[in-house]
Amino acid sequence: MALKLDSENCIGCRLCQLGCSAAKEGVFNPELARLRIVSVYDRSGLNIKSAVCTLCLACVAACPSGAISYENDRLSFREKECTDCGLCLEACPEGIIKARDHGVAVCDLCKGAPECVQWCPHNALTNGEVG
Repeated sequence: MALKLDSENCIGCRLCQLGCSAAKEGVFNPELARLRIVSVYDRSGLNIKSAVCTLCLACVAACPSGAISYENDRLSFREKECTDCGLCLEACPEGIIKARDHGVAVCDLCKGAPECVQWCPHNALTNGEVG
């Protein structure tokens, strides 16, 4: 399973980011979310640019210690195994892995019930099949 964003339904409210940061970090701070929504207003109107984990597994391949793995259809992070090398941050094509004091923050789909999906008022985010 992976997050899917329907940009036609997304209004750029960023409630998904607030729900994610609240669930994972205990604070309402969109910068701490494990996904990114950027609203860009130009002459053509509102354009939404988004980045969600697509489970490309580049971070898993880049992690030399095995701290990030793919298990039970989602990413898993084991802080004790992390060497803080930063290779997963560089490997993530979406730029959504966040550095922390020790280790990183990766999207684990909230263990099957993603908060971002639940917080989206317009059903722009869904938890769907990879591919």
